[in-house]
Amino acid sequence: MTNAIQVENLTVGYHWENGFSIIIRDLNLSIEEGIIFGIAGESGSGKSTFAQSIYNSLRYPGEIESGRVYFKGNDLLKMSKNELRRIRAVNMTFIPQAAMNALNPVKRIGDQFNDILEAHGKNIVEFQQNIQDVLKMVRLPQEILHNYPHELSGGMRQRTVIAMALVLSPELVILDEPTTGLDVLVEHDILVDLKKIQRKKGFTMIMITHDLSILYEISDQLGMMYAGELTEYGDRESMIKSSAHPYNYLLLKSIPRIGVRKYDGIRLTGNPSNYDENFKGCQFSTRCPYKTFECELTHPELKKVPNENHYYRCLRYPDWVRDEK
Repeated sequence: MTNAIQVENLTVGYHWENGFSIIIRDLNLSIEEGIIFGIAGESGSGKSTFAQSIYNSLRYPGEIESGRVYFKGNDLLKMSKNELRRIRAVNMTFIPQAAMNALNPVKRIGDQFNDILEAHGKNIVEFQQNIQDVLKMVRLPQEILHNYPHELSGGMRQRTVIAMALVLSPELVILDEPTTGLDVLVEHDILVDLKKIQRKKGFTMIMITHDLSILYEISDQLGMMYAGELTEYGDRESMIKSSAHPYNYLLLKSIPRIGVRKYDGIRLTGNPSNYDENFKGCQFSTRCPYKTFECELTHPELKKVPNENHYYRCLRYPDWVRDEK
């Protein structure tokens, strides 16, 4: 299958007063066309930095130290600002955290749609049907085109931003915590609608969130990030039923289940850590209940689960699975 985006050896960090800290180290990932790829992880794992890096929108103090990000055969990291401007919104689009706050408070929604079309040289009259179509997809009435942002609820503003991102029919949509701050039921409805739109339009969607239950529900493939690394990724069913990395397994166990009053098994304890370039072992070993002495000395490479589209970074698989049973 053709890849929508291919990331090779991506290393990203941030400048601060005492130097430069690596946040993402040597990350490699290929995402197939036409799927929903979900990326999860605790705060500080590098999820948002990864999203901004593949969109090439990371700003100082962030810096992409090395790597390549291929989209339609072109390395996005080597493109000029003008080249990026031509493909953004048209071929690929990015919905960041709290995107609904980016709406211009003194312009009507319809005028803001027109601004997007004008910025990309589109005929406003010819694209009115596109606007109507995307509003219908996100379940908004066309009357909101005459409203100002403050006249809409938080959920309606977020749906408006999503409609704006889709109006030029991009092939790749990147969403970074797109429903942060919304009521949990509104959040669920928006994400379920997004999946329906993705299935209808056929674009590739990269969804970044810390909400595991939503991610497991809507994604086709999943990736788990910890300390700037992909600890495990692959097809959703395989990731849920047969975790190969303790981090994914313990996060799954942390999701509350109806009818289960108490869980007596091993829990995920401790706090998430940033990537430590001086530590030679597994980044997760400081919190892993299944670690051995070797885990603190050797950095695990990505390996493939036999007969599955499923990759993991663990020295003790499948031994730790047998230990758990």
